[in-house]
Amino acid sequence: MSGYGSIRAVRNVIVETLTAEGREPSAYNITGIARDAFTARSGGGYSAALDVEVWRAAVDKHRRPFGLGDLVRVAVSTKSGHTELHYGKISQFRKTNGGIYRGMPVKPYSAYVELDHHTRGWLGPLTEVTPVRDDFEVTREWSEVHQGCLSWDSAYRCLRCGSFSYKSARVMAVHRVSGQRVRLCEECFTDDELGRLGHEVMFYERNSRQTITELTENPELITEAACDSYYEKSDGEVYREWADAFPWMVPVKAAELYAAWKEQARASAAA
Repeated sequence: MSGYGSIRAVRNVIVETLTAEGREPSAYNITGIARDAFTARSGGGYSAALDVEVWRAAVDKHRRPFGLGDLVRVAVSTKSGHTELHYGKISQFRKTNGGIYRGMPVKPYSAYVELDHHTRGWLGPLTEVTPVRDDFEVTREWSEVHQGCLSWDSAYRCLRCGSFSYKSARVMAVHRVSGQRVRLCEECFTDDELGRLGHEVMFYERNSRQTITELTENPELITEAACDSYYEKSDGEVYREWADAFPWMVPVKAAELYAAWKEQARASAAA
């Protein structure tokens, strides 16, 4: 970028750049980004922008807590009495009386969130809204992103670009609660991808409600002996396979019994 003579010119460039990156400009302190990401002239105004890393740091620093279009996580109560964690985008900010603000409020009270996998949206105070990034650990360290890869070049491919694109993943996002992860290139890494991964975890939990209920009521079922038949599995084997696939959902008592069962099995195998 060349020199800019006024803050207005810099603001226009920042808004255009944020929009090109798929960000909502209203969610950022534009003046703060100009101050940190551009070189101030001694005589007033701004000159050329600084490097990419400085730009990214300034954008992260001056992001407002919540903005229109932000992807967030909210807790939704279903008709069956269960609580599910849904992800959606903020479409409106509301006042304490339910009215809609004009313009961008400095300290909004509540938000209306459009949900992708629910019959209606969610309306509630911002104290009950969680930014999507809080649910994930994101790393760009090459050794961590590609740890354990067994391909010919020891590099995972971007999940969205496809295995035949030969485009290596540059970012790995890990869901904090479940440990589920996704590896993507920089171009494909967006908040929408985090929401997609979060919803996968939600659907796993939704489909496992019956199993969770059974192990909560009778945790000893997870230690039931294996079936003698090669072609069949006992209920205990089915529960153990489920626990290995979804360890974060196993009820506490059942998890303790399963850990003791595995320790005993290892001891018996070593004897």
